[in-house]
Amino acid sequence: MITPKNERVFKALAKYNSRDAAFKKTFIVPAGAADSLSEPEAPRPPLFTRIGELLAHPQPVDWLVKGWLERDTTAALIAEPGRGKSFAALDMACCVALGRDWHGIPTRQAPVMFLAGEGRAAMVRRACAWSIVYESLSAAPLHLSSGAVALNEPDALGIMQAEIDAMPEPPGFLIVDTLQRGLSGDENSAEAMNGFVAALDTLRQRYHCTCLVIHHPSKATPGEPRGHSALKGAIDTMATLEAREGGVIVLINSKQRGGDTARPRAFGFSTVELPPAWSDEDGNPSESAVLAPCDLPNAPARPEKGLGDKQRLALSVLKRLVAEHERNLLQDGRDAKAAKVELSAWRKTAKEEGLDVRNFSRWTATLEDKRLVAIDGGFVSLGDSSHSSPSSFEENEEPPFCSSSSSHAFRHEESEEGATSGDEEGADDDLTI
Repeated sequence: MITPKNERVFKALAKYNSRDAAFKKTFIVPAGAADSLSEPEAPRPPLFTRIGELLAHPQPVDWLVKGWLERDTTAALIAEPGRGKSFAALDMACCVALGRDWHGIPTRQAPVMFLAGEGRAAMVRRACAWSIVYESLSAAPLHLSSGAVALNEPDALGIMQAEIDAMPEPPGFLIVDTLQRGLSGDENSAEAMNGFVAALDTLRQRYHCTCLVIHHPSKATPGEPRGHSALKGAIDTMATLEAREGGVIVLINSKQRGGDTARPRAFGFSTVELPPAWSDEDGNPSESAVLAPCDLPNAPARPEKGLGDKQRLALSVLKRLVAEHERNLLQDGRDAKAAKVELSAWRKTAKEEGLDVRNFSRWTATLEDKRLVAIDGGFVSLGDSSHSSPSSFEENEEPPFCSSSSSHAFRHEESEEGATSGDEEGADDDLTI
């Protein structure tokens, strides 16, 4: 018997059953049902439109989260492990699903699909804590996946689309947590990353939704997404999370294609005790945490202030090369202060990592004038200013911060959900944060 719900599923599956035998094995469709329910595709809209027609019908920016996320775009949230990426994404997802302001910023209500690559149970506890502090989620159109979906695999993407198509409403906000979990293959591979980006485009165009990818930064260029550059080129909006003293994290809108970036936001972690039903088998109460807004802390002084993006990225590459040389010297029992890098090796590495090095000599001269590097013949070492600069996750210059600090009591949730250690590439570092 074909019920109305099954009919929606069959319509969605009809597009895929005729194409992939592996997909056919996943679902059992009554004989003849797919053929009888298939519909002709809608005519394709014209590729070109006269500019006069477009100017005659102005379309203002259609925000999902005003100033931060535009509808029908691709966005990325970049941060080191343990910064609170999943907390920030869930916090925004809850607000969009309910159509409530995101800490004073208007949102447009829309169904949300959250691809939770790891730690679904932890995400549910966090959602429970959020609903206690802010607003009930019991009727919210917020959907958590049971696990990761390799979006660049056609079969997996087709199955997910079929399930979404059978839902009453398509998503307006789709979150992939994390790229590493939603990608089959090597993130440095052009083929794998292009397939992932193509899948995001397919989902965005099919549902007119905002796709937010949670990812990790490049080791060589902090603040930039790790892996093949195809992702960076596809991103319309990028935000980064940086750690500050006292457990405060700062969310920075570092890229907004075609518009001004939003003002930074600061948050801390506030502990929430869950209801008795969430207690463990021994009756001990369970706790989770939510993000609570706080005042923006002062920005630390940066000797890199005033540098161009390419100069800053080139300096970051040099710091990594020098650090590698220092480790080698220490292992040999030699003085690490003697670490130097050949200028040609620095230039070559910067080029390999995507920098246009035609103005390399001009960059090095500027960095030397600012005492950020010291050049001796064909070798370069870090200058005094570079040695005294902040840690790598603070290297990117940000807008000015407020001077006041928060009086909230915050803590990280690592002890509850199981802390992770290190930030090796490929590590399972988003189980908790």
